[in-house]
Amino acid sequence: MAKLLTIAVPAYNMETYLGRCLDSILLDEIKEYLEVLLVNDGSKDNTLAIAQDYEQKYPDILKVIDKPNGGWGTAINKAIELASGKYFKILDSDDWFDSNALVGFIGLLDTIDVDLVATSFSYEYISGGNKNDIYPIELCNRVIQFDDYLRQNNHDKHLPMATITFRTKLLQNNHITVAEKYYADLDYVLRPLIFVQTIYFSQLNLYKYWIGREGQSTSLVGYNLHIDDYLNVSKTLVLFYKSQVLNIGSNVNIRLAFEKHLLRILKFSYYILLSPQFGGRRKESVIKCRDFDVFLKKEAPTLYQELNRTKVKKFIPYILIWRKLGFNILKLRLWI
Repeated sequence: MAKLLTIAVPAYNMETYLGRCLDSILLDEIKEYLEVLLVNDGSKDNTLAIAQDYEQKYPDILKVIDKPNGGWGTAINKAIELASGKYFKILDSDDWFDSNALVGFIGLLDTIDVDLVATSFSYEYISGGNKNDIYPIELCNRVIQFDDYLRQNNHDKHLPMATITFRTKLLQNNHITVAEKYYADLDYVLRPLIFVQTIYFSQLNLYKYWIGREGQSTSLVGYNLHIDDYLNVSKTLVLFYKSQVLNIGSNVNIRLAFEKHLLRILKFSYYILLSPQFGGRRKESVIKCRDFDVFLKKEAPTLYQELNRTKVKKFIPYILIWRKLGFNILKLRLWI
């Protein structure tokens, strides 16, 4: 029987969390429907050995791919290449699925045929407690034209990676690959959207997103360590916007949604370069910000101009002030 769902599990030095992740998805009752591709990205701890032990126990479900370290995106690209399931979903190895919801999700996938399925999820905090992000019932349990959804939702897509399940052929046939290293998830949740025609929302609370682990790329320390990776992803998305999104013809709703999300990414690019919390205290950040500004003005002048409206304290256009006067107002942290 052809597999219904491929779950890609990228793993790098995750020996502490991998068992929790795999125990949540390697379920005998759905083994004929499920393919799990665990891509070990050159781990230096016992991640590979743990994964191979699970592979021996679940040979009908789990396949372990061992590769040299190349970054999160390279693991995802390998999984997309090898996936055989009708649908494709990512599960980071420090996160997990609600097992009962996964069984229900397999049942759902067996009854629908869409380009993108969006399930609900929860933030699970290392300090204790959680926060659910559940799609409203009036949106769920029906097939919706994607551009209709975007238009009705003011082009705010609200599709974080934890919610997304793509049709595998949509990724493979359109040769979707993502940036190789950190923040490639930004690439993954945006780039395929221009090919999506239909979407299905569900209140199934499937994904459990672990928040607060030391070293996470979305922590303050992570952003400071990987500013260059964030800028590279931002540039990649700008070039994709220029070459692909502006040429999608009549589908103005997808273009507007792409622009809206891309502007958020670009705003944060300036913020991590100018804010003292991030790179704002370092001299090299000024050079990087100038270079990034020149790049954006050349490649996407409309977006460049739109960023002049970005404000702090609701009325201070800090990017415009920095561009015109060379003054970084974000350094005034006592009142900004």
